[in-house]
Amino acid sequence: MNRKEIVISLLSGMLLFLIATVRTPQFSAEATFFVPLTLLEKQIEQNGIGFGSPTEVDAHIELMQSPVVLKEVQQKFTEAFSLSVRKTRNGAVAVEVRSADAPRSAAIANYVVEVADSIKQAMLRQNVGMSFDVVEKRTLTLQSEEVALRKELDALRFAAESDSLAYAALIFRKERQYGAAVVELTNTERKLEDLKSYTNAPAPKSYSISPATPAERPVGLPAWSVGLIGAALMAGGLKIWAANKS
Repeated sequence: MNRKEIVISLLSGMLLFLIATVRTPQFSAEATFFVPLTLLEKQIEQNGIGFGSPTEVDAHIELMQSPVVLKEVQQKFTEAFSLSVRKTRNGAVAVEVRSADAPRSAAIANYVVEVADSIKQAMLRQNVGMSFDVVEKRTLTLQSEEVALRKELDALRFAAESDSLAYAALIFRKERQYGAAVVELTNTERKLEDLKSYTNAPAPKSYSISPATPAERPVGLPAWSVGLIGAALMAGGLKIWAANKS
């Protein structure tokens, strides 16, 4: 290399070094957790043991990246930050946050997990509440039908005391109809009680594997490495250009 090429390479390296020096360092923090079973019925069936299905994990990731979660986080942490959420190979979820402050990155990552759990619980309570209203209305309807059928059946039995043969077939059909109504009413009332307990029960929270902690060093290469690599690339480029020119 001639003197001119060396000077250009050094100047390029110094320029990249200065750019790398003035840029704001970014600190990364990552929180890892397992998504729990969303449905409380499944939690009860498995005695509280078990993680969410792949569909539930994907839905939880979508929730964490949604505007409603980001808005909640930005209201508490007004400084600039970047957020990425991914699924790990073992089915867990990793939340990575980058910002100009190491403790803040860790605090944001942990807060994102907390906010997602809180919003998810509110959504589940709303869904359970809607189901409760539907089942409650159905229960009231079935209760009215059961009372009406019982009165009809009692009236038929009273009338059959004078002529049992004439009313036998009608009473048989009405008893079957009444029995089916009682079974449905019993199942609906049981479902209503379950929904009532689900309304008051807290939603399962994420199972933390490793909460985010402040990083000791910023991400990326140090400024001197950037300058050295830039100078080497420029020198290599000039050498190739000179070889092709000759």
